[in-house]
Amino acid sequence: MLGQIAHRGPDAFGTYSVPRIALGHVRLSIIDVRDGHQPFVRGQHVLCYNGEVYNYLELREELRSSGEVFQTKSDTEVLLVALIRWGLSALPRCNGQFAFLYWNGDSNTLYAVRDRYGVRPLYVAESQGGYAFASEMRAFDALPHFERRIHPESLLEHGLFWNTLGDRTIYSGIRSVEAGTALVFQSDCAPKTHRYHQLGEGSPDAIPSTFAEAKAMLREKLRKAVSMRLRSDVPVGAYLSGGIDSSVVALLTDELRSDKFQTFSIAFSDPQYDESRFQALMVDRLKTDCYTLTVDYAAIRDHFESAVLHGERPIFRTAPVPLYLLAKAVRESGVRVVLTGEGADEILWGYDVFKEIKLLQFWSKSPDSPLLPQLIQTLYPHLAHYSDSKQMGLIRMFYEEFLGSYDNLLVGLNLRVHNNKILANYLHPDVRPPIGDEWLMERIRAILPPNWQTMSLLQRNQFLEMRTLLPGYLLSSQGDRMSLAHGVEGRYPFLDPDIVEWAFHLPDDFKLPDMSQKHLLREAFRSEIPVEIIDRPKQPYQAPDLKAFFPDGKLCELGQHHLGRESIEATGIFDRTMVSRFLNKWNRGMPVDIGYRDNMIFTFLLSTQIAAAHARAGSHRSAPLSPRTIDYLEDG
Repeated sequence: MLGQIAHRGPDAFGTYSVPRIALGHVRLSIIDVRDGHQPFVRGQHVLCYNGEVYNYLELREELRSSGEVFQTKSDTEVLLVALIRWGLSALPRCNGQFAFLYWNGDSNTLYAVRDRYGVRPLYVAESQGGYAFASEMRAFDALPHFERRIHPESLLEHGLFWNTLGDRTIYSGIRSVEAGTALVFQSDCAPKTHRYHQLGEGSPDAIPSTFAEAKAMLREKLRKAVSMRLRSDVPVGAYLSGGIDSSVVALLTDELRSDKFQTFSIAFSDPQYDESRFQALMVDRLKTDCYTLTVDYAAIRDHFESAVLHGERPIFRTAPVPLYLLAKAVRESGVRVVLTGEGADEILWGYDVFKEIKLLQFWSKSPDSPLLPQLIQTLYPHLAHYSDSKQMGLIRMFYEEFLGSYDNLLVGLNLRVHNNKILANYLHPDVRPPIGDEWLMERIRAILPPNWQTMSLLQRNQFLEMRTLLPGYLLSSQGDRMSLAHGVEGRYPFLDPDIVEWAFHLPDDFKLPDMSQKHLLREAFRSEIPVEIIDRPKQPYQAPDLKAFFPDGKLCELGQHHLGRESIEATGIFDRTMVSRFLNKWNRGMPVDIGYRDNMIFTFLLSTQIAAAHARAGSHRSAPLSPRTIDYLEDG
């Protein structure tokens, strides 16, 4: 099992085995490189831990004042001692991103715990009368008689929401520990679930009464969050995309460090996706040592399979592939930790769907307003047809469909589900699940918090984004899996719980007045970030999709193999006739502009086939070659 995930921790590995439990760990050494080895043992208490607790210095001082003595300088030991002393009440005190197994040998109890927002993954599988746990599902391939099989209903759910809901995964027999949750295993009892965090239920700082006060507080909170995430005994860098989120993180990193640090950026040979002009503005502003990776169609095509293999699930666009390649370059540069801007769009309302909800809310109250065409044109400034008056009639008809549903349980997910429902047509009739509107509502209802009705409509959408797209796609397929494929740790200052919970309770108009996305962030840093970045219309990070797989007008070898008749029939997931019709459409020629749905369909089909093929074959690898650091064995 350790061999399957050795890429996540290439610096060391260790094992701990006593009657009833065996723990294994591969280590990416970040803090206390010499002494922080794992599994970490203290008497009958053992910790097997992936991630960081950023406020470990403050927690250590608190524990020391209570009489605790520490043998190392690691955050691992601090977390273990906190768990021994405080039990599960230690979890809300921890500011970090983590997944861990904590074995209390005194009570024969195992705790499987995941951080508040699902930054780090943790999976559970039942096997041979017991439980197995892993940071990546491929580790279960090493279990005797265990086979990963894609579950069609879960696959379609993943296609509709870009994530499976609750503790589901796309594979039968594998569950995910939910964000903000601890699973408790004891004796022969069924595991118990302890939720220690739910978005919107925290006790935030006093909410500012003025916008000026909110700007000052955001600056201070972000500065503190970045400062904590610079705690490391190895080199730290930052990703620089050209947008405001990563620019702010890089700016604060520069202010907090006395030495020069590295930034890393992605450029594209296709100008449609390239943001290097804006990256250059920030590099010139900070005078950083910047590495830029230029990605072309061939790079997307050649490394797509590797990215899917590490992601372990279908994806809907090729955006993870450049991040996979960039992480490789980061590792080769000697940097082990990178700060990035993920989370800002969720907590400060940068997604276009927040504008769409606000538009629909206004539309339902003022259906005859002359402002409607103007408001529609502001939704997607990077899409030419939204500013084309000839297209306005069709666009209006599209949004009119949602006037009666935009405020239901799905909120902004209504639009995503509507666009993604077409994926069901490609599933084989024998496995296509009968998913209807009521089924969707039941799945959503199961994850809603008790205080759902007290939230504003836009807060509800934020809650759903942070339970679906954020952990299931952005922090996984584009985050954790791509960076740790090369032993690089990503850190996310915007997901500091102090910022998230505070921002959640801010007045809606602080975050989205009129149609101005992330208004608070833009105004808070207007004087320090180049105006071209501050005022640029939002452009989602994207990479070339379908076009990359049709060089010279023909489907590439990778596509021919996985989407060919033999592979489609072997997998048994998709309708071969539907797939063939879709592919034939592109063999007749590639248009200049390809719509969202066609790009999504192709990427989903190909990535699903790749994920299914690898799961079916397994990928058994030997134990890692890095130094063994702990080998604890007690005979039963």
